[in-house]
Amino acid sequence: MSIRRTVIVCLALFACRRAPAGPDPYYEQASKLYQQLYASQLDDAYGDPQMDRVVALLNKVDSSSADADAAKAMLGAIQSGREQLAKQRAEREKMAAAAAASVATATVNIDPSTVLAASAASVDAGPPQDPYGSGALVSDINAQSGGCLTDYEPFTEQGTGVTGTIYRVVATQNCAGKLPGFVGQAVLVVNGRIYRRMADPNPPKPPEPAARDAGPPPQQAKARPAAPADAGEPQYDMVIPGAPQPGAQPAQPQQ
Repeated sequence: MSIRRTVIVCLALFACRRAPAGPDPYYEQASKLYQQLYASQLDDAYGDPQMDRVVALLNKVDSSSADADAAKAMLGAIQSGREQLAKQRAEREKMAAAAAASVATATVNIDPSTVLAASAASVDAGPPQDPYGSGALVSDINAQSGGCLTDYEPFTEQGTGVTGTIYRVVATQNCAGKLPGFVGQAVLVVNGRIYRRMADPNPPKPPEPAARDAGPPPQQAKARPAAPADAGEPQYDMVIPGAPQPGAQPAQPQQ
C-alpha cells in the first residue's frame, strides 16, 4: 500500500507541474490600453477611470503564462504612478495657494541628470515606475516587442545641453500594434534609457515610389536631304568685255 501511495503522489505532482503557457490575451489588451492612455495623457493617465479597466485585465492574467511577471510589474507601476500623481496634485494645490497669497512666483528647475539618477536608483530597488516612460530601458521594450524601437539621428536639447539619440517605432503594422503609444512620437534616449517622449517634429519621409518605365527613348528625327535646286531657274553667265564668250568658237588667226 505504501508503494502504491508513493506512485499516486508522484503522478499527482507530475500532473501539477505544467509547462508555462504562452502569451496571455488579457495582458495584450491591458498593455495596449495602458500605452494609449499614457501616450495621450502622460502621468495624468494614472488618474483616468479607464486605468481601472487596465488593472482589471491585468488581474485576469494567468499566473502560469509567459506574461505573468510583466503583468505584476505593470500593476506595480500603476500603483506607484497613482501614488506619485496624488502627491503631485497635492503639491500643485499647495503651490497654487501660495501663488495666490503672494505676488512673487517661484521657478522650479529640473536637472535631467538628477532625473536619470533617480530612475537608475528605482531600477536597482525594483521594477521601473513606468515600463514605457522616463527611465525605462529601451532594451527591455525591444525585448518585449521584438525590436520595434530603432535609433535614428542624434539630438542636443537646447537650454540643458543634454545629448542622446532619437528613437522611433519601426514603421510596420506589427510594431504599430505592439507599441501603439509610440506611433508618431520621437523617443529621446540617453544612455540606453528613455529621457523624454514627444510628438515627432521631423517624422521620417516615406520611401519614394519607384520611377515608372518611361519606355524606349524617342527616336531622333532623320535629317532630310537637301532639296534639289529648282530646275526651272535660269542660269546666268558672266561676260567680260574683250574675252571670248562662253560657248563661242575661238577666232582663227588671219593669214
